[in-house]
Formats: sequence, C-alpha cells, structure tokens
Amino acid sequence: MSIRGWGFRILVALLVLLSAVYFGFQTFRYFSDPLSTTVVWLYRFDESLELNGCVIREESALPARDGAFIRSNRAEGERVSVGGAVARVYADQNALNTQTETDAVERRLEQLRYARETAVSGEVSSKMDSQIFETILRYRAALAAERPDRAREEGAELRAMILKRDYVPADLDNLDAEIGALESSLEELRERADREVRKITATRSGLYSSVTDGYEALLTPAILPTLTPSELAALDPDERAISSAGKMVYGDFWYYAAALPLEQAEELRTRTDSGGALTLRFARGIDRDFPVELYLIGEEENGRAVVVLRCQEYLSDVTLLRRQKASLIFGSREGLRVPREALRLIEGGQDEEKRQGLYCVVGTEARFKPVDVTYTGADFLLVKPSEGASDILRLRAGDEVILRARDLYDGKIVASFDGVR
Repeated sequence: MSIRGWGFRILVALLVLLSAVYFGFQTFRYFSDPLSTTVVWLYRFDESLELNGCVIREESALPARDGAFIRSNRAEGERVSVGGAVARVYADQNALNTQTETDAVERRLEQLRYARETAVSGEVSSKMDSQIFETILRYRAALAAERPDRAREEGAELRAMILKRDYVPADLDNLDAEIGALESSLEELRERADREVRKITATRSGLYSSVTDGYEALLTPAILPTLTPSELAALDPDERAISSAGKMVYGDFWYYAAALPLEQAEELRTRTDSGGALTLRFARGIDRDFPVELYLIGEEENGRAVVVLRCQEYLSDVTLLRRQKASLIFGSREGLRVPREALRLIEGGQDEEKRQGLYCVVGTEARFKPVDVTYTGADFLLVKPSEGASDILRLRAGDEVILRARDLYDGKIVASFDGVR
C-alpha cells in the first residue's frame, strides 16, 4: 500500500476520533449540566415591627380589706353602671360557706325545673346535646387563648348542662314537692347571706376586671406625654396596691407603649402621615388583631423614644393584659416569589438597555421572561411581569424558573420531548 493510502486512512481515523471525542464531550456536558429549577409561587407577607411594651388604661383598684373573703359577681370585662355591685365581701368563712351552699341549691333547682319542663313538654335531649357541644368548644377556645376567667365561666356552665342532661327522675310525681322544699331552703339561705354579706359597688361607670397587678396607679394615660424609655423599663408594680376585689377600667381608649430606636419611630411617623393603617397583634393571650393609631412619639433618650399607640375598640378584651410582646403591622406585600439567584440581566438589542428577568422552562426550551422587582428580601425577591411582555412571556405562579444552568440563553434546549433533561 502506498504512503498516500496510509496517510488517507490515518486522516480518516483522526477525523472519526475527533468527532467521537467532540460528540462525547457535548453529550457529557449535556447530561452533566447543573440544571436546577424551582417553582414560582404567589406570596404575601406583612411588613411589621416587633415590640415589647405595656398596655395602659385609665383604671383604679377597688378597695378591699386584708383577709376578707371576697367573691366577684361580674364577668371579666362586663360593663357596670354607677352604684352597681361588682363583688361581695363575706364576714367570715361561715358566711362564704353559706354562699357556696346557696349556689349548690340554685343549681339543683335549675336541674329539677328543667327535668319537669322536659317531662311535661316531651322535649327531646338533642337540643341540650348541641348546647353542651358548643360550650365545650368555647371552653377549649378559652383555654387556648389563656383566658382562665372565661374558662371558669364556661366550665361552670358546662357542669350545669351535664347535670340537667343526665338527670332522670325516678318518680316525676315527687318533682314538685322536691322543688318546693328547695325553694324554701333557698329563701332561708338568701336571708342569712344578706345579713352576713357586704357589697362592693362601682363609684363610676366602667368595665370590671377581677385582676389587679399593682400598675393601676403607675401606668396611666396622664404620664404618656413625658414617658421616657428608661422610665418605662424601670417601672415596677406596687404590690401594696394589689386588691383581691379587682378593679374598674374607665373610658373608651386604651394604649400600648413601647421603646423603639428613633429611626424606626420616625419611619413609623412617616408611614402614618402618608395615610398608612396600623394593626397591633399580640404574641399571646388574645386571638384578634386591633386597629390602632400612632398617638405620640416621646422625647429622644440615647437614640430611643417611646412610641404610644391608641385604640378605641375592644377595651373589654384587653383588661387582663399588661406587659406584652406584639407585632405592629403597617403594610403588606404580595407578588411572585423567586430566589434571588434566579434573577438575570441580559443585553438588550440595539439602543436598548439591559433587561432583567428569569429563564423559565417552556416546553423543552429555556425562555427569558422579563420581570420588575417589587421587593428585595434576605434571600428572595417579589417580582411581577414587565409591562408590555407578550402573553407567552408573562411570568405566572406555577412557572418553572431556572436557578442554575451552563451556557444559558433564550431558546436553549433543556429537556427532551419525553421530559428527560
């Protein structure tokens, strides 16, 4: 064989080898492409400040003697008119025992009267079962909200309902006689209790609260204009002012005061001056949000100032709150959430600026969808489709956005027709 023949064969072999190496390298690059994607989703969050402050009301503790036996006869947050009785003071333990016996007789009478009405009218027990179930739900809700006062009320009502539901009289003919005897006994007990009980009445119209904490005379609306961060932090309750009789809460407004860095306080003022609404959400103890307004910002002290919020609603729901952590919500944002690393800048056409957007998987290709950033978070962005983007290039919730890929460009094949990448 001539030298020319051998040269031609060697050249062909080299071409075949180079082609195999090239296609092998491209195949390796294709299957080893670090393609990583995620799904775009609609995201909404609240813009807020975390606060640690105090609830302030106009209130005063009710007088009570040391060692006295006191029992309130008002629900937490119940409105009481001038001269209305809010609690009873018993002379001694015997007087308190008489009241306990009176309560037991009243419950027994209620049970028997219900049994008689049921027997006469033929009323079925399904209605009572429904009421018991609803009371159980309210009892659980009170426990979850850490409201022991409401839990006690619902628990007492639940016990009374169960007694009525389970009562099956052996002889209905004896019901009237038993009821009459209990009514007579109840009248005697009440007469005895009236001689041994003194009533505590309200001197002003307001809301009753069964708990005092010693802050009633220290934290008042009158001190708010001059309150400083150091004074707020140094406040300690006056244990001598704690009363077992409870307290009265007056007026229509309540306040929440907390110390903030001056920059945040001024930012808050700017937002409210521009018409932004504020919402206060307590971390525990209550399960509702409160619409509030910025009442005042105190004088600066070491770069901090006391911010006071005011609310005119739901005063009866906050009678037990004092030192509380809360979130002050001053706005909300909504948009399509994507990781920050997914945003890319590409060169525009002639006389065009760079465009920002996302590469998304459309069919088997990577397509560039232009977006505008509306919010930048720590590790994510909120975006919206750019104005003028065609319908096929508009970003939507559920789109598959590309995070990482090699040699990414618009129109690159990123998946085969059977879905294998």
